[in-house]
Amino acid sequence: MPRRPDSAPPLRSSGGALAAAIGAAVITAVSVPALAMGALGVLSLAGALTFGVESAYAPGIALLAGSVVLAGVLGLKPPFLLAAAFLVLLAWDVGKHGFGIAREVGREPSTFRIEAVHGLSSALVYAAGATLGYGIYAGVTGGRSVVALLALLVGSVALLFALRT
Repeated sequence: MPRRPDSAPPLRSSGGALAAAIGAAVITAVSVPALAMGALGVLSLAGALTFGVESAYAPGIALLAGSVVLAGVLGLKPPFLLAAAFLVLLAWDVGKHGFGIAREVGREPSTFRIEAVHGLSSALVYAAGATLGYGIYAGVTGGRSVVALLALLVGSVALLFALRT
């Protein structure tokens, strides 16, 4: 078996990001186009993580996010949309952190604690945000408007990008 390149993220980060991406793709597979977008996103992420090509990671995440939006337009219920969006954000965050670890320390030292703490804390923060977002959505709209939930998801992603930069 060939050795993974040094620029590839650690296996735990790669596995966590892929698991979250697969979960999002499964949740949003409500039609053939949504399934295709999700599957292409997962394949792009898998290639990026396996071969250490960070530039291929963002298009994969964009495809997964597109599958969430498409599933929402096609009528997927808001709790499932929120769960899929949570998984896409988690995949993005864990994978990008894995690439950062590979750049900073390489593949030789053990990075289990760094990966575990980051992955769990990200999951907790995103879960709290998703819960709060769903509570606001249900309180304001009475749980009926998918457009309001999609707007909330777009706002959450924009806030995340603003906080990361």
